[in-house]
Amino acid sequence: LSLLAAEDRELVMSELEGKPRATQAKMLNEVYAIINDAKTPSSSAAASSPLPRFADARSSPRVLKGIASPTLPRAESRFRDERWTEAWRLIDLTDIRGHPLWLMDLHDILFDSFRDLHRIFTHYCKSLSGANSARDAELMDMAEWLVFIRECRVASKQFNRGLAENVFVTATSHANRATALEDADRRMSFYEFLEGICRCAYFRENYSARRHVPLPECVRLMLEECVLPNAQRDSAHEVRALLESDEGVRKAFSVYGEALHALHSQLVSAKHTHMSTGKATVTMGQFLDLLSERGVIGSTDVRQLSEVRTPKHSLKMYRATLTVPRAKRCFVDSQRAEERPVGSFEGEHHVSTELDYEEFLECVGRCGLLKYEGVEQMTLADRVTAIVLNVLGRMDVASVVTAATLVRAQSSFDPRRDSRPLEGEGEEELAAWVDCWSLMDLSDIRDHPEFNGPVFELLHQAFRDLRLIFSFYCKTLGAETARDAELMDMAEWLVFIRECRVASKQFNRGLAENVFVTATSHANRATALEDADRRMSFYEFLEGICRCAYFRENYSARRHVPLPECVRLMLEECVLPNAQRDSAHEVRALLESDEGVRKAFSVYGEALHALHSQLVSAKHTHMSTGKATVTMGQFLDLLSERGVIGSTDVRQLSEVRTPKHSLKMYRATLTVPRAKRCFVDSQRAEERPVGSFEGEHHVSTELDYEEFLECVGRCGLLKYEGVEQMTLADRVTAIVLNVLGRMDVASVVTAATLVAQDRVTAIVLNVLGRMDVASVVTAATLVRAWTSFTASSDSRPLPGESEQEHLLWLGIWAEVERSLTDLHGFPLWLKDVHNMLQAAHTELRELYSRLLRQGGEFGVDSATWAHFASAAPLKEAAGATEEDLRDAAALSFQHACSSVDLPHRLELPQFIAALPRLAFAAFNPHFGDPRRSLEGSGDKAKIRPVPLALLGLLDAMSISAIGTQGAVLARVSPTSPKARSPRAAPRPADRDARALPASKGRRHSFSGLLNMAVGRSPRTS
Repeated sequence: LSLLAAEDRELVMSELEGKPRATQAKMLNEVYAIINDAKTPSSSAAASSPLPRFADARSSPRVLKGIASPTLPRAESRFRDERWTEAWRLIDLTDIRGHPLWLMDLHDILFDSFRDLHRIFTHYCKSLSGANSARDAELMDMAEWLVFIRECRVASKQFNRGLAENVFVTATSHANRATALEDADRRMSFYEFLEGICRCAYFRENYSARRHVPLPECVRLMLEECVLPNAQRDSAHEVRALLESDEGVRKAFSVYGEALHALHSQLVSAKHTHMSTGKATVTMGQFLDLLSERGVIGSTDVRQLSEVRTPKHSLKMYRATLTVPRAKRCFVDSQRAEERPVGSFEGEHHVSTELDYEEFLECVGRCGLLKYEGVEQMTLADRVTAIVLNVLGRMDVASVVTAATLVRAQSSFDPRRDSRPLEGEGEEELAAWVDCWSLMDLSDIRDHPEFNGPVFELLHQAFRDLRLIFSFYCKTLGAETARDAELMDMAEWLVFIRECRVASKQFNRGLAENVFVTATSHANRATALEDADRRMSFYEFLEGICRCAYFRENYSARRHVPLPECVRLMLEECVLPNAQRDSAHEVRALLESDEGVRKAFSVYGEALHALHSQLVSAKHTHMSTGKATVTMGQFLDLLSERGVIGSTDVRQLSEVRTPKHSLKMYRATLTVPRAKRCFVDSQRAEERPVGSFEGEHHVSTELDYEEFLECVGRCGLLKYEGVEQMTLADRVTAIVLNVLGRMDVASVVTAATLVAQDRVTAIVLNVLGRMDVASVVTAATLVRAWTSFTASSDSRPLPGESEQEHLLWLGIWAEVERSLTDLHGFPLWLKDVHNMLQAAHTELRELYSRLLRQGGEFGVDSATWAHFASAAPLKEAAGATEEDLRDAAALSFQHACSSVDLPHRLELPQFIAALPRLAFAAFNPHFGDPRRSLEGSGDKAKIRPVPLALLGLLDAMSISAIGTQGAVLARVSPTSPKARSPRAAPRPADRDARALPASKGRRHSFSGLLNMAVGRSPRTS
């Protein structure tokens, strides 16, 4: 009904309405016959109409108005394809139940799948034995039919292989066939293939007499469930279109076109075969022989390779395969013979079985697509190019697959092209680093060479430090020559590993030794473990660091840390923070640039040159250059003889009266290995390239005079490095004096730890004979006070004081100062005490005059002094006992009288000098008594400085130190770091005195103090 016009469809539907289904079917069959007659009107077709009773009604406008001039656009589109029309005309299904009622439905189902079915049929025609001609690709034999049945999963419990074979025989048994089973070359054409599908579908569903499924439904089910989802399609036409449209393929045929045309001509001339068209052609046999000769036919397995160092298990295995049947199929698909009608044929047709040049190119391309279809890295153009190279004999299959699957390095780092100098780095230093990098071999480490750029930059940034580190550890265990200082043995390598803390739980000593052996086993090395003199050069040292870093982080097969990250972690965490550096070049530059060192060598140059000449003449050794030299043995013997080799401990001395425990102990040490290292560092042999070496080089092992001086200087720097008071020039001068035998080590250290003047001046005085060594050492070892107060130059008159009065005071102060030299802390407090006594000397003179009247005509005697000390309100101010005050008065009187002719009288200067002693003793009763010092605690166990003690005494006596109180408190208060020791702290009385104003701090009048001193009451004064 869908083929009819709308008006005709309504007419037919009205006629069919209300009639039984059988009647409807007959009427529709008649309508279908009328439609066919309308499409191709014929009297014979009308006469053979299956429903004669409708014959007279065909012209009746009431029955089918639009059939005489049909308007059937859909029908016309369905029958437009002549190939389908021809195939449908040849199909014979008249023996199947329900024919012809289902013809229209079956027609629609097969027509919708016509293209897919034709491609499926073409594919299976070539599935097994291939095809020798284009005609062979249009016929299907029994085996190919069974392959189709199996792959489409048509067989079931009810429809087995035997039924499928019967269907094949039935479909191929037509009038144009001579016999059925007896025909050995029985093959199925396309229309018979369609008929076979219909018969298989019917027998597959109608497996019982009681079951009936119409043929269209059977075919629809089989196509949807079995054939269309599972069957393979032929892609010959698609591949041809793809090859013709791909730009890369056209380019490959263009590049190699001349060579391919020559090859085709060669094959043509070998057989002298020509098509009927006159074109030069190649037979299938020739083409297959060519592929076999070039190694294309067959299977080739190739392991993937990588420019980047990669674990073997991560590299795939690829297989390139091309069988003879597939090559034949490519040959047949490339033949461009004219298309024949789809259907059966009578006799044999003359069909082309050879290829001209254009078809030859297409066949080569098809073989390339099949040969390398398992290599996913190859594009369409790559496969065609590869098969062209194979056919031309320019590359074999394995080489093609290897090149296509090669894992190429993404990095194209070139150190000479891509490296840039660092900030402050010269071109020569950069060239040295690039040369060193070019000698390193890290190709056996995973991801090489991808990591070359990052590792190069990491090592470049640390190049200077690593070179100093390498140079240091090359001399760790001693070195006899300059060449020894450029090579590292196994023991020195292990010292480096230990000090840098590289070893861990996963990376032990054994792995470190293996790294050493691997790094030193290169092509320029004779053997590995058997080489007893195996030593590591600088580039091998860098290589060893990289290997240690990699094995240290990648301790498990499941763990992978890239080499740049491993190197960065090892450098930042282990090597750079912990490794020691060599300072040979820095020390040489320092010795050459220091003015004091040059002056010392100039002063003692004659004596040193004479010593060097003496050593040279003793051994008669000369370098090849003709210079006089000294051997290492001679130099070490000289140092041992002068007492420089070894260790010397010296106690510091001081001119300030200081507790012994505050004086340090200094040690001067120089060992034989360090002396050897100084000897080697002083050798100025020509620098060799950083890297490996072949054979032994002639290297200087002795010192000329210039190198001898440098070696002496280096030994001095190391010998006296523990004496911080000595400058660079001091250390060199000291070692020169030691080597010349003019001073021993102990004398030098004693002088150096106490001296505050320039050592060069002392040396000059020695040389000129103006001071002997003892005087120089005594002056140098003196620990000088930080204050430099001198009354004659620093003292100034008080306001209102005349110059004569000031001179009189200076005379008194000179005697006071001489009397106080043994008091604790002298002369640190000298200025403060001077200022306080100068401010109060007028009142002190009047006090002395009144005491003099009570104690005698020539001075104050001991009784008067003791009465004065006990009467003074010191007990309250100092917090001392009467016994402490009595002892303080006696001690101060005794010390003051020892400096005058009258041992039992105090004159005015001695009286004034006794006041600071009395104050210090009263305020520090525990000082000098070990028992009381240990028992004391808190403020009582701490020393009160002399200025604060004197200030407390004067305050207790109501004598004002005008203008000095604030300055003294500022200098000697606990917050002042200069005047007080960390253990000293002010007493509560001191804090009270500082807190009160000067007027409130006085507790007695001056006249009342005098009356108390002479034993009078205030009332009778």
